[in-house]
Amino acid sequence: MAVTQRLAGVRIHLSGSNKELQADIADFVQKFAAKVFSEGGSIVHGSHPSFTEPLRKAAEDFIQAGGSKGALTLVRARSYSTDQYAAEIEEQRAFASVEIVPADNSDGPAADGLTPMRDWMADRSDAVICVGGAWWDVNKAKAGVPNELDTMLELGKPAFVVAGFGGAIAGYLKDDPSLLSRLRNGLSHEANATIANSASVEQVVGLIVEQLKNLPLARRNISRGRNFRILALDGGGLRGTFTAAVLAKWDDMLKAGGGNDLISHFDLVAGTSTGAILAIGLAMGLKPREILEFYEKKGPQIFPKDRKLRHWLKSKHDSATLRDLLTEVYGDKTLAADSRCRLVIPTVRAKQGQAEAIVTPHSPDRTAYRDISAVDAALASSAAPTYFDEAAFDGPVALETFLDGGVWANNPILPALAEAVRYLKIPLDRIDVLSIGTLSSESDFTDQLGKGKAGWAPHSVDLFFAAQEHGALVLAESFLGPTRHVRVNQQTPVEIKMDDAEAIQEMAQRGNEAGKEHFAEVRSRFFDGQHVDVWERF
Repeated sequence: MAVTQRLAGVRIHLSGSNKELQADIADFVQKFAAKVFSEGGSIVHGSHPSFTEPLRKAAEDFIQAGGSKGALTLVRARSYSTDQYAAEIEEQRAFASVEIVPADNSDGPAADGLTPMRDWMADRSDAVICVGGAWWDVNKAKAGVPNELDTMLELGKPAFVVAGFGGAIAGYLKDDPSLLSRLRNGLSHEANATIANSASVEQVVGLIVEQLKNLPLARRNISRGRNFRILALDGGGLRGTFTAAVLAKWDDMLKAGGGNDLISHFDLVAGTSTGAILAIGLAMGLKPREILEFYEKKGPQIFPKDRKLRHWLKSKHDSATLRDLLTEVYGDKTLAADSRCRLVIPTVRAKQGQAEAIVTPHSPDRTAYRDISAVDAALASSAAPTYFDEAAFDGPVALETFLDGGVWANNPILPALAEAVRYLKIPLDRIDVLSIGTLSSESDFTDQLGKGKAGWAPHSVDLFFAAQEHGALVLAESFLGPTRHVRVNQQTPVEIKMDDAEAIQEMAQRGNEAGKEHFAEVRSRFFDGQHVDVWERF
């Protein structure tokens, strides 16, 4: 019979520091972490050097006993993640996941460079334990532990105060005794007072862990210490060269060597149009560098020049060419049998103009496209009106025709989120999204205002994609908040057309640069060595 782990899936934010290197605080940190690990939970901590050693001992003991290093997450602000800390970070990666959080936010640079890191931990954690801390008697605004406690309480999350060992949290409690009645942890004022004032490490650890087990915190459909991860790839024709170059650069920097290791870090991959070609390629086991070479070598064949007359009479480019070239790289593989990850591929049913998503059979009620080939799925999402003919293939009942998914979801973040929440039952606050664009231009539609069809006709597509991309990002940010979404893209001073084969090398270079620029943050948050479980097929 399997042993029940009462804290399975629960993340505990351990807030504190041990400036005076007190033995009892270090003992508490090590024993508390060990107890949480043994019950299936994980610890999130802001990488204070005074806590690193006791956390390391607890994590190493747990790993030696067969546990995962994902049980401990050490979070660092970007200012403490520069080259001078590189060796220290690599040492920590041996026993913990290391997350690097940018030192700015959507509102601009933070007054305190640690604020985004603290917000990130609060957003990701189910409860907070406060112990030790410094600065309360010198500069209350600089006292991090009380700040982290208040942030968690503002989010309505339970907290425990361990003040018997002194530090900033003891000063905060002394100045505001009512704090014990605001902890939202299900205990009475008296019970919280016992925890707060006790100087017995064993007693405090036992009382806190026991109450954590009683709280409705567990997220059993989420891997320990890691959010459900989504990779979302925008549409954009040949501008997918930029995306492919970003992925190839990351793969090179990770030294994946011969295999496609990127995809193993994502629970679900969504791609629209050219993003679908990329997503399916990754899922079929192609290396990012191979996909980039496909764009560089085959792009001019897919999007040849001098098709202006054809554009007025029929689709600008030949769909048969695209099918033949995709068949060369995908072969006869299918989404159900060969995909290494769950997929969401937005498309449109051409006859009714209905938004649709082709998905892998990852849920009992998501099996309609179980037998679709990789080639057909890619074509169904990339049949951009006027650029390519509609895609047609036999459906479950009759011949079906499809148009480019970019008509409704050029940025596929929202259908990916809907799939995860609705069909995979993932809590929204347990989802991370890495989204990659296909370059955007510094659009200005002032000259088109008030000029009717003549003014708007040449620019309607630009307006459509700009507004759609922005709208999807705004809504995703509303759902996820600023700490659970990373966006990688570049703006160009002059728009690069979707079928501009002459700009392929420029786009590849831009992707290479963007990959290098974002590597540290993306590696920390998505390529941390915690691979996803094999997805279940239905």
